[in-house]
Amino acid sequence: MRRTLTQRQQRGRERIFYAGGDGIRMIPILRGGAGSYADAPSRRMAYDDDGTVVTGLDSAVETIFEVGASTVTAWNSEDAAGAQTSESDMGHFAIFPELREVDGTVHSQQKAATTDVQTSGDSTNGVDGTFTVRATDITQNVNIFRPNYRTTITSLAVSNVRVLWLDASFGGASTSNQRLEHWHIYGEISAGETPDRLLWFDDSDDLEFSLPIDYGDVPRGSASEQDVYLKNNSAAETASSVQITTEDLYLDMASWFTYDEGSGFSSTLALASSIANGADSPNITIRRNIPDAETLGLHAARSYVTATFA
Repeated sequence: MRRTLTQRQQRGRERIFYAGGDGIRMIPILRGGAGSYADAPSRRMAYDDDGTVVTGLDSAVETIFEVGASTVTAWNSEDAAGAQTSESDMGHFAIFPELREVDGTVHSQQKAATTDVQTSGDSTNGVDGTFTVRATDITQNVNIFRPNYRTTITSLAVSNVRVLWLDASFGGASTSNQRLEHWHIYGEISAGETPDRLLWFDDSDDLEFSLPIDYGDVPRGSASEQDVYLKNNSAAETASSVQITTEDLYLDMASWFTYDEGSGFSSTLALASSIANGADSPNITIRRNIPDAETLGLHAARSYVTATFA
């Protein structure tokens, strides 16, 4: 029997993160404690595409600059190349569109330097407001992100965060500028914030997905299916024009996934009917089918759902 649970979700396009391999060189993103590394602390935020604004602060000229979308997308991927196009001697800020619970963070950068983590519940731009130091001299990965992105996560467990700051203000010299290559943030929207959204639930246990899904080392040519459903978290509005699809984070994993609610599998699924406030969608089967000649190594993708609320 389906039951109402404490919600853990992302704003806007709701997502499930996946990782998969071919039995040769898989670096797991784990779920349920299996595999070589500890579980992620919670869901990885899709901060590159959920309304979050990422900025840097240059103290030499006292300017705040917004980091470009392509750079932020590269930071929040599994691609070892990352991006090195943003440079700041005061660090970088993730300015969330609503209050968030931040459970962990991990990053890599081009230069070796100490980094602190600070959070604010009232800042609007990374400069105003009050900040609190949450971690000091955290591990930074210089030019190496895999597998460190799963083994060096700094746990935080901080509530009601509006701005997350990777503080690199350790001297201000240009030789010490923080040149980020990657940045993964784990957490969820704070309770009561942005209530009109759809949530992913696992039909096998009626629990909301709260961690990345890991397929471990799986062979090429293999397939699997998983039943899920969507819950409309809104107290008053109906979700219509509901559509599910998958996007790549690294290599071509998105092509592995198709969806079906009873009328046949397709790479993009438009639900046949709306989801009333507080109601569940019909069961949706997610099929993962790995090609026989797939590239060896780590693959990563995320499924997301879009909808109109009224």
